[in-house]
Amino acid sequence: MDWASATLGAFIASAFIFGGTALALLPIMRRRFLAWIVARVTAITIMVWALAEQLPVPDFISDTERLLIGVVATDLGFAFTGPMLASYLEKRVVARRERKLLGLMLPMSLVPIALLPSIVFAGRLDWLHDTILLGMLGMLCWGIAGTIREGSRAAIFQAFAWAPALAVAIAALLHELIVGGMIPHYFAAMMGALVIEFIITAMGVVDGFMGIKGERDRALKDMREAKLATALDPLTNIANRRGLEQHFNGKQRRRPTGLALVDCDHFKRINDQFGHDVGDSVLCAVARSLDSENLFAARLGGEEFVLLLYGENWQEAAEIARRGITQGVRNAVPELPYPITASAGLAALEENDTLGSVMKRADRALYAAKEAGRNRSLSLTEFRPGASLKSA
Repeated sequence: MDWASATLGAFIASAFIFGGTALALLPIMRRRFLAWIVARVTAITIMVWALAEQLPVPDFISDTERLLIGVVATDLGFAFTGPMLASYLEKRVVARRERKLLGLMLPMSLVPIALLPSIVFAGRLDWLHDTILLGMLGMLCWGIAGTIREGSRAAIFQAFAWAPALAVAIAALLHELIVGGMIPHYFAAMMGALVIEFIITAMGVVDGFMGIKGERDRALKDMREAKLATALDPLTNIANRRGLEQHFNGKQRRRPTGLALVDCDHFKRINDQFGHDVGDSVLCAVARSLDSENLFAARLGGEEFVLLLYGENWQEAAEIARRGITQGVRNAVPELPYPITASAGLAALEENDTLGSVMKRADRALYAAKEAGRNRSLSLTEFRPGASLKSA
């Protein structure tokens, strides 16, 4: 196998893999530059099919028509580099002039393409065609250089990817303008350069994909942290009302058995006598004392807390948590001259209960506990007017 055939085989394999990968990533990444990559690979593949002597061509296509197809595909493949790079650049890269110039390469290519029939069939105006293409090559190089100055990582990858093909193209155009005729070994050199382009561009796409994934992961993390922050009480660092609702309505969690509404007794006098700093310390101590494996604690506001309780002995767990408040505050705020107690209203969770409905029953029970003298837990046996009260 000669070098030209080996290069052709490498090109076909790399074009199939690279183009297929870009096409597969298009619906996943939804980036326009992938569509331009597919278009460019398609045009280049048609060019190789039309110009490679080793590949068969149908009998109804003449040699002249085959040449015309090949050079049209060549010009289109080159023209696609402009909008491809313009859409490939990172969003943070402004480069307005460079983006505009790169975008103009495709409509500008219509001029040299329109000259091709006269060149192929009549052998005229080839100098004008080559001059325009050289100007477009200058536009592409200027665009790459400008976007690299703007800090584009994608442009750096494409500079390395396109460098061999640009060198071959510039040498071929200058040879045609100055010497005349095709540069020796042009086709094999161009195919080798395109193989290099496909490999490096694929590396750039993977790098860009990982960058997008990293940005997405960071954005999701920020969203989760922001969502968590809105669900936490900033003082006590336990759930607030929003966090309570999210936990109660979470489909992945087991349903609570009961709910307790807990209120610190005579909390106002703590703020009045010792200041709000001490009052805040008391609230933080209450929140820490309510931490337990079989319950979920949240602060509604002020000195009012909610407990979601689990298991058959949920009332006992609520009472243990309520009584633990006194010792927890004593340990955390020893300067208080009297013990801090709490009252609790309990409500069992029925099958069709919402958080609002069960909290209403617990609120009635809490009111009854305060009316009964505070420092106790009470539950309503039934949720109806005149319901009897019982100590928990």
